[in-house]
Amino acid sequence: METYYFYVKTYTSQKMRIIVPKEVYPAFHKVQTIWCGVRSNEIEVMTHQKDEDTIYLSSQLQDELKLPDLSTLSCSVEEANVWLQPLLGIFTAGFTENRETPIGDRTAIFEAMSITGQSYGFETIVFGYQHVNLEDETINGYVFHNGVWERKTYPFPYVIYDRIPNRKIEHHPLVIRIRKQLQSRTIWFNSGFFNKWKVYDRLKRTYQVSHFLPQTTLHPSPERVLEMLQQEKKLYIKPIHGSKGTGIKRCRLREETGEIECQYYEGEKLVHQRYQDGQNMINQQFPNGLYGYIVQPEIELKTKRSTPMDYRVHTNKNEKNEWVVTAICTKFAGKGSLTTHVRRGGSLHTLEELFDDRESQQVYTKLERSALEISRVLDRTLKGPLGEIGFDFGIDQEGQVWMFEANSKPGYVLYDHPTFKREQNVILSYPYRYAKFLYQQRISKHKDRRSLT
Repeated sequence: METYYFYVKTYTSQKMRIIVPKEVYPAFHKVQTIWCGVRSNEIEVMTHQKDEDTIYLSSQLQDELKLPDLSTLSCSVEEANVWLQPLLGIFTAGFTENRETPIGDRTAIFEAMSITGQSYGFETIVFGYQHVNLEDETINGYVFHNGVWERKTYPFPYVIYDRIPNRKIEHHPLVIRIRKQLQSRTIWFNSGFFNKWKVYDRLKRTYQVSHFLPQTTLHPSPERVLEMLQQEKKLYIKPIHGSKGTGIKRCRLREETGEIECQYYEGEKLVHQRYQDGQNMINQQFPNGLYGYIVQPEIELKTKRSTPMDYRVHTNKNEKNEWVVTAICTKFAGKGSLTTHVRRGGSLHTLEELFDDRESQQVYTKLERSALEISRVLDRTLKGPLGEIGFDFGIDQEGQVWMFEANSKPGYVLYDHPTFKREQNVILSYPYRYAKFLYQQRISKHKDRRSLT
């Protein structure tokens, strides 16, 4: 699929027509169908000799496709099809009235994505439920052009990347309604947050990857928690719908005193509670019961500088629909912290900062192999297209890799590290590479349908 860039001029005509420079006409002469988002029309293609970098669109075509006024555009050609300004929609929330930071703290990352997308021939429209016009099948969202954010109206994008920031917003009735309506017309990837238990269950049933999982019990009874505490001495109890460390409790049995120490967060404050009686701990910490939780033993992780460490691994789909590892970093917990999450005081490091070349390569290879195996299994067994996964892995004292969590909405905090900041454009290119595959897949289906008629 070849991509071209043009200046745009519109002329008055009732014909469904584009006029392209003579120099590129050989690539366009077979074109019969033009696409913009979910809209398509049959067109005729003509040629001009005025200049070599301008495309002319008829006013009728612009109206039918509901195209905004554009000064430049990209288009991708595949035999009888031309995609006019391929769009990647990013569905999110947290919009502000500030014209410079319309998506709040995440504005900078979406700016970087938009710039990266332009180099791949994509326009990026960032929008929320409030920006969708269902009757007109258009979105009046935010696009980043020439260093500024603008509001523009486009037809529904064919491919939408779900970046809703948290589970509370995900369950908002209007978010649910709009997403359901759009999903009937468009292709979404990474729609919805992962359920910890569903992920565990799918992986546990697959022998190739089940050995990466710590022992896990769903909806544990109080008796089961106390029994595991006697056996393992250290446990994590996690809500199956939690993310970013929210709701996690760590329980430790102090053998010298018989006390149970429980650590958890209240807001940003880390709280320590001690109990002489296990049932009292259960009653106070889980007054509504343990339904909706999982319990896992704490793994004794390999340490560096006397501090346990785990690893964040990002995997992405490329334009060939293949999984690749795009980032691996090491995470240390902050002093006294319950988790390694950076917002809880944790820190990020590259493998090269902590290991010599030989050990760094060994760790990288081990984590890469593990992440790709698990990504392929989740891709096969979970519902809906997946284009990106963020993993939390640990490596224990014997070198065994353990998967603690898989996230469908991995955070952007790794770009705070200078190394990953420099690699940001490459990493952020993968949503567009995967979107390109999804567009090509649609063209193939369209060609197959035409061949049957």
